[in-house]
Amino acid sequence: MPPKLLITGATGLLGSHILRAARQNWHPVGTYHRTTRRQAQYFFGNIDHGRIDLGDYSETKAMIADVQPSAVIHAAAITDLDYCEKYPDESLRINLNAATNLAALCSDEDIPFLFTSADLVFDGSNAPYAEDDPPTPINVFAEHRALAEEGILAVYADAVVARLPLLIGYSLLGRESFYRQLVAALRAGQEVTLFGDAVRSPVSAAVAAQGLLQIAGSGFEDDVNIAETDRVVGRLHLGGRDQISLFELGLLTLRILGLNEQLAVPISVLDSYAGLLQTPFLAARSANVALDSTRAYELGFDPPPLRPQLETLLPPAWRLQVAEPDPDESDPETPEGGDPN
Repeated sequence: MPPKLLITGATGLLGSHILRAARQNWHPVGTYHRTTRRQAQYFFGNIDHGRIDLGDYSETKAMIADVQPSAVIHAAAITDLDYCEKYPDESLRINLNAATNLAALCSDEDIPFLFTSADLVFDGSNAPYAEDDPPTPINVFAEHRALAEEGILAVYADAVVARLPLLIGYSLLGRESFYRQLVAALRAGQEVTLFGDAVRSPVSAAVAAQGLLQIAGSGFEDDVNIAETDRVVGRLHLGGRDQISLFELGLLTLRILGLNEQLAVPISVLDSYAGLLQTPFLAARSANVALDSTRAYELGFDPPPLRPQLETLLPPAWRLQVAEPDPDESDPETPEGGDPN
């Protein structure tokens, strides 16, 4: 039987893609919390899964004893910045305490443990950021992420802290994501304001999942060790090769879709501090948090350029195709488009 991989947060954007990709070489086991049991049964099918409150230490300890995983990827988190700002105790419980407790349990059993952190642990004043750059959190989410990184490596020096960039894509369970909302608004002809100075190094959730599985399998002596490397430990950045602002991401999406580029309107992260936004954010926003991912590239992580990744997420049926003018007609054909099936 393939080695057993426990994936927390398996119904989220990242976790769902890890779960799908893991089926190739692993025996995946997924956990969830907010998803209904009926949704979970439909999504997981014959894949082992279970509902758990990771903030409950006794539940988490029992899960590790029951599953007995060969490795763990901890993808469960509360990632809504404003929610964390409004409910800091809940963020503390899940984003910090649950993560460090799970790492300690894995350390006790010498189970390889991979924690998914974020580029947002940095304030955006000194990009691109390398693994040894000290975190400079500016909101509750980032603070708890940074403290979790420190706490995890304190209890388990051989754990992996994988800092991820902005993830592009759609949850396989149909949950909302930043990019799903962006594409839906643009296709509906809605004007969207996007930060022109919030620079990221995005990858698709599917590409990030492949990178995480490669790292999780490092050191194993079977098919899960995709890159045939020794066990990877410590901090690691899994950013894309393109550094792009959210506004530029919106423009690129519009170009691929063949839509009016004026639908994307640039604003500044400084507007959120000055109170100039119609709906002010609760949490402060970082500017340029692009990641230097040289170490991961040297280990075999090879994300494609951003545009091809976006094109896989924007099927031709969604794009407006402008026909070439017919020399026998006085006017060009009307652009045509269509909805996905």
